[in-house]
Amino acid sequence: MKLSLLIPTVPATVEQAVPFARYVAHDSQLSRLWQGQSYGLEPAATFAYLAGAGYPVPAGTCVLVTPLRHPAQAALEARTVAAVTGQPAVMGYGPGSRAAQTARLGAPYDRPVQAAAEFVRATRSCLAQRWDPPAARDSGKGGGIGYFHPGEALPPVAHPRVRLGLGVLRPAMARAAGEVADVAITWLAPAGYIRDTVLPEVARGAEAAGRPRPSVVAAVPVAVARRGRNPVELAHLSAGGHLVLPHYADMLARAGVDVPANDPAAAARALLSGGGFLYGSPSGIAAGLARYAAAGVDEVILDLTGVHSWYGTDETLLDLNDILAATVSAHG
Repeated sequence: MKLSLLIPTVPATVEQAVPFARYVAHDSQLSRLWQGQSYGLEPAATFAYLAGAGYPVPAGTCVLVTPLRHPAQAALEARTVAAVTGQPAVMGYGPGSRAAQTARLGAPYDRPVQAAAEFVRATRSCLAQRWDPPAARDSGKGGGIGYFHPGEALPPVAHPRVRLGLGVLRPAMARAAGEVADVAITWLAPAGYIRDTVLPEVARGAEAAGRPRPSVVAAVPVAVARRGRNPVELAHLSAGGHLVLPHYADMLARAGVDVPANDPAAAARALLSGGGFLYGSPSGIAAGLARYAAAGVDEVILDLTGVHSWYGTDETLLDLNDILAATVSAHG
C-alpha cells in the first residue's frame, strides 16, 4: 500500500504549501501530494506554483466539487497539473453537499450519483480518454447524459496520464466509481467499512461495466499522541465540518459509528473509537494503517489537518516523520 500526504491546510498563500511539497519531494515513502477542495486558491494553480518553485511532485485532488466547474474546465485543469509537474495526476471529483450544490447552482442535484458519474464521463471525453466500453458510458441511470454534455475533446497537448476519481462514501457512489472512474477516494471511512462495503460495491460496478476495478484511495486523519494534546479536539479540528453533514453521518452510521449532529464532542469521540481517526503512538498509527492495507486499500492519504490547525507546520512534519519511521519499522 502506498502512502501519500494531504496538504493539511487550505492555503491562503502558495508559500504555505511549500513545506509539504518539499517533504514529499525528498521522502521516498510518500508517493503523492494531495489537496482538497479550496475556496481560496485553485489547487491546479497551487500545484503549478510548486512545480515552478522546484517541487514538481505527483499531485492529486480529493475531491473537487462539481458545482464549481464545467467538465471542459476540469479537463483543462487536470492536464495542466500533469503537464506542469511532469507526473501522472489523480483528479478526484464529487457533487459536494446539498448546501454546496444549492449555493452554486440554485438547487441541489436531484440525482447526485448520476451527476457525478456524468461529470467524470464528460471530463474524460474532453481529455479524449475514450477507453470506457459503451456499457459504462450509458449505464441506464436516467437514460444517458442529463447533467453534463460530453463535449468535444480539447485540442491535444502532450502530458502524462490523468486518472479521474470519484469521492466515495456510500454504496451507490462506490458502484458508480466502479463503472466510470479510475480511482475511488474515501474520506473518514474506517478500514472495516471499506473492506466490507466500499470495495465490493466498486468491484460490482466495474464488473457490470466490463472494466477493471478502479484503485481505492483512503484519506485518513491521523495524529500522534503527545503530552498536552487532546485527541477529541484534534478529531474535531480535523473532521468536525464533515461530521455535521448528513451524507458523512450516514456513511459512518453504516460503518457502526454514531456521530450525533448536535454533539460535536460526542461525534469526535465516536470517530476516534470507530477507527475513522487514528490517534496514538506512531507504532499504533502504523498498525492502524496496516488495517487499511489488509482491507484492500491501494493508497492511504495521511491527513494531519487537526495537528496543523492547532500546532502548526513544524509539529505536523514531526508527526509525519514519526509515523513514516514507524511504518518502516513495522515492515522490516
